[in-house]
This record gives sequence, structure tokens and C-alpha cells, in this order.
Amino acid sequence: MRKRLLFAAAVVVVAGVAVGVLINGAASDLIPASVPDAPDGGAEDTRPMPSRGVVRSWDIEGMQGVIDGDDIPGGCHIMFGAVAVDGFPALSKGQQVEFEWYRDDRSESGLPYECSRAWPAGEQPYDEPKAFRSRAWTVHADGTVEEITEADLAEPVPALPRVTGQAIGTVQMWNSEEGWGVIDSAQTPGGCWAFYSDIVGEGFRTLVVGATVTLDWEQVTDQDGYRYRATGVEQHGS
Repeated sequence: MRKRLLFAAAVVVVAGVAVGVLINGAASDLIPASVPDAPDGGAEDTRPMPSRGVVRSWDIEGMQGVIDGDDIPGGCHIMFGAVAVDGFPALSKGQQVEFEWYRDDRSESGLPYECSRAWPAGEQPYDEPKAFRSRAWTVHADGTVEEITEADLAEPVPALPRVTGQAIGTVQMWNSEEGWGVIDSAQTPGGCWAFYSDIVGEGFRTLVVGATVTLDWEQVTDQDGYRYRATGVEQHGS
């Protein structure tokens, strides 16, 4: 995970049709800020510097973005844990925000400033309760967000239907030493992985490259890089 900014514990997982899970704990102490143009010549200051700006960008997968403002030339990097809203911790491009920042010359983002807290302009920042709790959201492909409730989590996840079929195929390759190979057919684009134990017959079973076979198959997430796996292979003329 990337560097945590404000919360003692914060995790976001985003992938595909994303599910984001946020765990918030008690707020931790802010990293001391080295304030530019400070009267004492840039001495460290533990106070976050307030400012106002506009969100330049927000990466929904990385759950991070950049804020621009007059006080932070070059931009200020912000992670989801610093978004002070009651709900999904994200901002949107072009959004007016109020925020607090500190200078970080060692920032992994490459920007000279980090944001410790940000919230929509004209609103009050949301303070997460000190008690430990967790929240989760589903991020749909169209960008809409839906919070997952405890009732949703209690419901059993329905099993995906098993996709199967039968086809006439041609043996593309066969490894006799390891007892597996690949069969091509119109119903299994990209090839169907097959193992010797699925070949109908007695005794030693193998396939010949180029031979035509009747293939029973099932769709899988991944079988040695293939999306189809044989459940039965019958050789023609055997």
C-alpha cells in the first residue's frame, strides 16, 4: 500500500468492477510541515497550512489525486485517507476544495506538497469517529458508487453458473511426457486445456497432434493460461 496520511488504519482495494474497502481508526498525529517562506526562514512547524484550491485529477483505481492552489506551486498530492467526507473517500476533477497541506521533500509522488485533509469548499470537514469501524463500497464501471451495508455482506454470494458444452475439435499440441495438451474448436476460442485422464479409453491414453476429437469442455477463470478445460475427450476412430 502507499503511504498513509491521516488515519491510523486505512485500506482501499480497487479492481475491475471495483470494490473499495475503507477501514478507519483513530486519527494519528500529522507529519510536521516545513512551511515555505516562514518568518524564521523555513523552520519546521507541526501545524497544517490551510488553503483553498481545485482538484486537478483523481485516480479512482489508485485512490489518489492532485490539488492545485496558489499556496502550493506544482500541486499537492492527496490520498483517499485525507478526504474528510462522510462517505466514499474520493474527489472529482475540477472540484473546489478547502484543504490542509504540509511540505514533504521526500514524497514518493514527486510533488513537493502533501495534503493532510481536504473537503468540499463551503462545507465543514467530516471528522471520523474515534471508534474503530469499517465501510465498503462497490464502484461500478460507469463510475457510480454504492455503499455495501452489513445486510448486503450477510447475504450469501450466489455461485456463478457453470458454463459447459461439447464440440468437435482438433488437437493443437500434446505433451506426452507430462500428459497434457491443447485442443482447438470454434466453441473454445484460444484453445482448450486437456489432461490425459480426461481421454476416454483404457490403459495408456494419449492424443496425436492434428487428430479430430469430440470434446466436452467447461469454462474456467484460468487453467495454465487457458479459459477452457476439457472434461472429456473422445478420439474419432478409437
